[in-house]
Amino acid sequence: MSKDELRRQIKRKRAGVVAEQRRIWDQSLQHHLENWPIFQEAKTIMLYLSFSWEINTWSLADNLVDKGVDVYVPVVQNKPRTLIPTKYTGKENLEPAVFGISEPTRGTPTIEPNKLDLILVPGLVFSRSGYRIGYGGGFYDRFLTETSAIRVGLVYSSFIQDLEPETWDQPVDYLATEEGILGRKTS
Repeated sequence: MSKDELRRQIKRKRAGVVAEQRRIWDQSLQHHLENWPIFQEAKTIMLYLSFSWEINTWSLADNLVDKGVDVYVPVVQNKPRTLIPTKYTGKENLEPAVFGISEPTRGTPTIEPNKLDLILVPGLVFSRSGYRIGYGGGFYDRFLTETSAIRVGLVYSSFIQDLEPETWDQPVDYLATEEGILGRKTS
């Protein structure tokens, strides 16, 4: 099956998960992350701001800011195609951007990718070995080559399956699920 067909199939499956179940899974996943020592020790974290049916990261972002963690969110840059880690200070300092994603307003401070401690990575589906299928733009695969930060994929356990990686695919180090933290690296 092609990646595009798998994306369509996974999107249909994901759309079938009712909102209340997603909310319960999101809370459990967030609980596991917030109680994980590696996550607690990170001082500079990049996470995506969820939209649509993605695993919800909004309360996680606000909790981290409240705890004094430096939080960055990816801003899509098309030329060259990459992500720019940009400081997140709260919902009030965001504006709508590409793909319907909220991003910090122009002029907000950025950070070099190699200065991040931990990155939360979105995906449609992940494999146990850390590979993912995202939305098809290749933004995260390119970005992850620029950093040695700990990479954590956020995924519901029912969306973990075997995948055949491409040569350019960049794996994550851990998977955070509603059932706990799974690692391909020893924690």
